[in-house]
Amino acid sequence: MTRATKKKDVTEQPAAETRADVLTQFADLVATAGVTSEAPALSADGVGEDRLNAVLTEELRLAHDRWGLGLLHLRHAAELRRTEGGGLDIALLVDGAERARVSEGAQTIAATYAVMTAPGADGLSEWGVLPDGHRVTLRPGLGQIKVLVEDARDFETLWTQERGGLWTRTWRQGDTLAVEVHRPASPTTALADAAWDVITSVKDRNFQRELMERSNSVGMLGALLGARHRGASEALTLLPEAHFAVSSAVLRVQGAEGRSLDRWKALLREAAEQLDELQRAGTKRLAAVLSGGLR
Repeated sequence: MTRATKKKDVTEQPAAETRADVLTQFADLVATAGVTSEAPALSADGVGEDRLNAVLTEELRLAHDRWGLGLLHLRHAAELRRTEGGGLDIALLVDGAERARVSEGAQTIAATYAVMTAPGADGLSEWGVLPDGHRVTLRPGLGQIKVLVEDARDFETLWTQERGGLWTRTWRQGDTLAVEVHRPASPTTALADAAWDVITSVKDRNFQRELMERSNSVGMLGALLGARHRGASEALTLLPEAHFAVSSAVLRVQGAEGRSLDRWKALLREAAEQLDELQRAGTKRLAAVLSGGLR
């Protein structure tokens, strides 16, 4: 083995480690949307960057479907990028322009997306998926939506309030019919719900009572973090779960399926069920993170 070969081996190893690290960071990010990333395993199997980029983009777009940030009118993509040090990072693109990198952390990424959002008074996005000219207010009854689903070209309904704190909207773009079911849920709310689950599951009743009493002044999450080590609050801010949560479920169908009123009804039911499941799973996952050090 020549010296040149040895030098090459030494310089290539950090790049491989960087790829594994950044793919894990990306997996942790999209996991907040209930997306299990295949990218780390594919990378370990030696697939090419083009294939990895396609998978990363698909997973990021699915995460946006579930985060419910109201940015579905934008094109999202994720691509591996080489750094100056010879390692790898993942660039998050919006309409083709790089806006953030995974290595910058979830807090920075969330802040980047936040400036693009347009939440209204009810916490619902005022951005449409389609241009304004396609948006209509959905009237009560099935007559209007039947015509839209079965006969219309591109269209989008404004948000409609449903039972159980849900909101829905429907749109067609080209040959694809889509529905979104949304229940506003900020990361702060999700963390508080998880903290409640953790506190109510504490076996030590005296300790549980102490946490409950403390929560009256600092909230459930504050009480829980106060019972852990001094840097718990700072450590929590580094977790993607502190900045991203599931608040939507988007389902799409194409072709003849997208022209059926019965299929549209089924889509709404399926999306509502998926959202319930995703939010329950998210609370359970957060509770597992927060419970560390209490048992």
